[in-house]
Amino acid sequence: MINSQDLEFTGRRVLVTGAAGGIGSAMAAAFAAHGGDLILADVDGEAVEKQAKELGRGATFQQYDQGDAASIMALAAAVGPIDVLCNNAGMNQAGPFLEQSPEIIQRIIAIDLTGPLLIARQVGEGMVARGRGVIVNTASQLAFHGSATRAAYAAAKAGLVQFTKSAAAEWAPHGVRVVALAPGRTLTPMTAPLLSTEEQRREGLKAIPAGRYGSAEEMAKLALFLASDAASYVVGETLIADGGYVLL
Repeated sequence: MINSQDLEFTGRRVLVTGAAGGIGSAMAAAFAAHGGDLILADVDGEAVEKQAKELGRGATFQQYDQGDAASIMALAAAVGPIDVLCNNAGMNQAGPFLEQSPEIIQRIIAIDLTGPLLIARQVGEGMVARGRGVIVNTASQLAFHGSATRAAYAAAKAGLVQFTKSAAAEWAPHGVRVVALAPGRTLTPMTAPLLSTEEQRREGLKAIPAGRYGSAEEMAKLALFLASDAASYVVGETLIADGGYVLL
């Protein structure tokens, strides 16, 4: 049985990257509601500053660029010891692969794969040294299904799933859990351009047995669970939350 203490984060420092986005913002609110001490990080400094003020409870913020290694190192140094990392920041630029420039492809890989690995490495070092911590990586259903218009994104997210397994195997003996959440089609500002017309929304639903799109709040609840003591024996797994999309 899950009790309220299992989902309690009082006294734990929680870093949420991509905190100004739909799922990231919902994650921040969920962890704050369960007592976490929030550090919000995003490329949009004004947005996370506003969000930190709205959350209250001493929430702080940092602006950084997920695609820049030096910026990631500076973020890790600024935030200090972290108990829970919601490794959530990412980008999703759709388009035929042959029409995407090398610069765009490199940017997608940098933000969706290299950046999360670097953040996990920097934050994870302290977790391993202290013998405790949880990292929740945000992957995607496309890591398992692929997409005709998001080749680089799907490749990056698949890499993140494999990193989750490998880091978990390496760090679990040191008391650090690494897990991942793979959202399906979720209604957020990032997915809005892909579902901007009624026809797109209808077509999209045909691939979802549940018959609806997910919400950012649903994904945040799952991240909360994965990071909590209720999931203390979950190591290296990726939880797919897509309404059954990958079943078809």
